[in-house]
Amino acid sequence: MQALADNCSNEYDIAVDYISNRVPGPGSGSSCDELRAFGNREEAVTLLEQEGTCTSRGNRPGMGQQWPEGGLGWDEASDHVGTVQRVCGPLMSGRETADGTFVNIGEDYPSPDRFTFVLWDSYIDPIEPGTTVCGSGKIRLYKGVAQMDVRDASALELWSYDG
Repeated sequence: MQALADNCSNEYDIAVDYISNRVPGPGSGSSCDELRAFGNREEAVTLLEQEGTCTSRGNRPGMGQQWPEGGLGWDEASDHVGTVQRVCGPLMSGRETADGTFVNIGEDYPSPDRFTFVLWDSYIDPIEPGTTVCGSGKIRLYKGVAQMDVRDASALELWSYDG
């Protein structure tokens, strides 16, 4: 790496961007667009996209998928704000705060394209990665993010698939 840094600074920067986003850790699982926005070199993001480490807006997990029992896809929810729907999508993360739990599907926080189930004053057991999460209720926007308040963890449906 030192020889690369000394003789090929552009290629060194690409390698650093690639390696730093290839290693699992905080911020892993970002969309390719987020990686670009954070200043990562285009060549590094292209490599990450080709291997499936990041996904582009038009190729996010679960887009265009058929959901259990006819649920609305997470990526379509913002088109249905103010209506009661059953929304489904692949689990990206669950975050607990002092106020409750936020379950992000489709994209992870802080992406504004995510869909979030909000459980106020309620906490949930960990959900297995790869699980499809569905919930029913009124879709609303909060700071541009589509979300739904659910009463407690029992209001969420969890679907696992053995591929």
